[in-house]
Amino acid sequence: MRDRIRDDLAARAFVTLGALLPYWRLLSFGAVYVTDDFFASDIFNGELPGRVLVGRLIRQGQAPVWTSQLCSGVPLAGSAADPIGLAAFSLLPPAAALDLFVIVLLLVAAHGAYALARRFGANRSGAVLAGVAFAGSGYVACQLKHLAILSTVVWLPVGLTLIDRTLDAGGPDHPAGARRALFMAAFGLVFAEQVLSGFPQSAYICALVYGSFALFRAIAGRHQIGPLPRRLALLGGLGVAAVAGAAAGAVVLLPLFELGSVSDRAEALGWAWSTRLAYSPANVLTFLAPYINGDISNDTYRGPSLFWEDYGYVGVATVLLAIYGAVRERRQPGVAFAIAMTVVAYLFVLGPATPLFRAAYLAIPGMNRFRFPTRFLIVVELGLALLGAVGLTRLGADLERWTSPSRARLITIAICVGTVVDLLINQPRQNPMVSGKEWLAAPRTVDVVRADGSQPRTFTPHHRDLHRRTFQRARGWTNTDPYFELRDLLEPNAGSGFWNVPSVDCYAGISARWHVDVWGDHNRERSLVSPLASLDYEARVLRVAPALAKVLSMYGVSHLLSPFPQHESAFDIAGRADHAYIYRVDGAARVRFVPAARHVKTDAEAVARVLDAGFDPDREILLHEFHGAAVGPSTDQAADARSASSGSTALTAGGSTTVTAGTATVTSEDSQELVIAAEAPQDGFLLLADTFYPGWTARVDGRPTTVYRANISVRGIQIPRGRHDVRFTYEAPGYARGLRITLLAVSVLLLWTGGAAYVDRSRRR
Repeated sequence: MRDRIRDDLAARAFVTLGALLPYWRLLSFGAVYVTDDFFASDIFNGELPGRVLVGRLIRQGQAPVWTSQLCSGVPLAGSAADPIGLAAFSLLPPAAALDLFVIVLLLVAAHGAYALARRFGANRSGAVLAGVAFAGSGYVACQLKHLAILSTVVWLPVGLTLIDRTLDAGGPDHPAGARRALFMAAFGLVFAEQVLSGFPQSAYICALVYGSFALFRAIAGRHQIGPLPRRLALLGGLGVAAVAGAAAGAVVLLPLFELGSVSDRAEALGWAWSTRLAYSPANVLTFLAPYINGDISNDTYRGPSLFWEDYGYVGVATVLLAIYGAVRERRQPGVAFAIAMTVVAYLFVLGPATPLFRAAYLAIPGMNRFRFPTRFLIVVELGLALLGAVGLTRLGADLERWTSPSRARLITIAICVGTVVDLLINQPRQNPMVSGKEWLAAPRTVDVVRADGSQPRTFTPHHRDLHRRTFQRARGWTNTDPYFELRDLLEPNAGSGFWNVPSVDCYAGISARWHVDVWGDHNRERSLVSPLASLDYEARVLRVAPALAKVLSMYGVSHLLSPFPQHESAFDIAGRADHAYIYRVDGAARVRFVPAARHVKTDAEAVARVLDAGFDPDREILLHEFHGAAVGPSTDQAADARSASSGSTALTAGGSTTVTAGTATVTSEDSQELVIAAEAPQDGFLLLADTFYPGWTARVDGRPTTVYRANISVRGIQIPRGRHDVRFTYEAPGYARGLRITLLAVSVLLLWTGGAAYVDRSRRR
């Protein structure tokens, strides 16, 4: 018994070491990685600053449902709410939080795969290989920049282990009813963690694997588990646990669904979208030679697909042993399932290259809701790790017949060590590590922008194109210096998330379609603003159209940043910091009083009006979905009002507008409320240059008023003459209901777990 415990601890220690060795710099709790994606970085433009923002709000005692730091205001409800991530980023500084979070995820992946391999019949050496290969896999290495994906999929082997223990067919550890119930409840909690991680596609993939495995185990073990009613009861219990786990994610899923309904992805996207950037069949060779088609980290990859979506290297020994184990142990039920799981998942990965994914797309509910079938690659990785564990176990047994047991043991250990070294050589390059202290230190640009205005809002024209060129200069991310230079431009979302400098646009997975119409995104870069500014790389100048200053000031942009000087004097220069020219946008105001309104029937009509030389955002507000004829003077009826407002105008970048016709100033705001002090010399409108989203309501002196989508993408309300207290209040659609469902479901699962554990302990005494 003591020897067994000692061997288990030694094996677990090896798994821990093997999983963390490729990412040893994280153990300093002071490193960050700056992996890129051509047009932006999912880690330093997206996931990391987003999680830092959420953690900051929680520390301040605010509900993380909205931020005005990004996208001129964007919902945070629907973003990742997994307990481990929330705790890390709420309690620790950004670099330490990131490092701890990733370390925990790597260990969950490694030890989960180890435990599952043992359930599949692997010995300790084989299970060590499985843990090291799965945690060190190419999928994990490349998806490390997608924290939401990673924090979902690492739990897959843990969930499968709990299902297997629930449906244990017999043996000395044959579980009693209370213990089965405990495993069911634990499985529900694991699935809850996955759904709360905020990436429904990965949770959906895991759910398909869970369902398939549970059915397989119930059928394969039918003689040992018991009669059909008992098996149906066990499957039903697992189903209830899965439903409870899914319900526990309601606080993420419901707001995410509401957000998707107003995005440019609100309608069915179709087959072409779902299979966009499909897996390149030639990349099957990378399972044996990881960089045979080139390496994205040094910009030598030349495949037709995205390298980081296709890369699945788990070590050459793992793959060869997986083949060996599949051939030698194919008649074992667990091995047969692993073979089938791996093959089917890989056919799904191939997407349109085979008819199977098309059939699944049409037949399996929910399959047509997602893109990138390559994300089934995590299932392939787990299958290869399990089969490799079985193969190493069988190889060890075969070697013992040809040589001594001690020599056979040394060979199997050497294979495990060799796999760790193999992965250590090949995987870390996908995630370049830099000093968190240096990377997160505010560049001088921040000081210049802050000194020039108390409430700034920045814009960097064509930042996605700048990012592409930085990727080329850096040769992927072989040299990280160009990315430090790019930071000076406060590229979204870094300035907002790390240094409290809000940006008018952002890098977001899903944005409201009207915000995308104005600023574009990584799926549709053509927008209202994009043709108004261009970067002439040959002449190394910024060229701007005459309408740009008016448009930026209307949306509250106080500063424009560029790596090149402007061609003509469209903007006054506020300063220069290292690699950025910083220009002041005169007339910028986050909130302003406007005396007249014009109803626009379409967004195209609004765009045309905004670009018209006669449009003045201080005199006219464009209202969409406007139904009241008696809400104030229309443009056509307001010649007198326009004349009255045509006097001198003084604008500041600090969020306050002073016009002879009125004043408006933001006095306070948090994640759910924004307060404005306004003075209107006549009936008119208040324009708030924050993005319009369902869920915002407004009160003027305590009386409710309608919030309109105005000037294409922002908010406007009617305001009567006089001094007023204006309060905008946000209730994220689906959030309150989702939170109640989440709390109820988690409570049920915790009570289920606690009750089952108590009964099981009582029976074992």
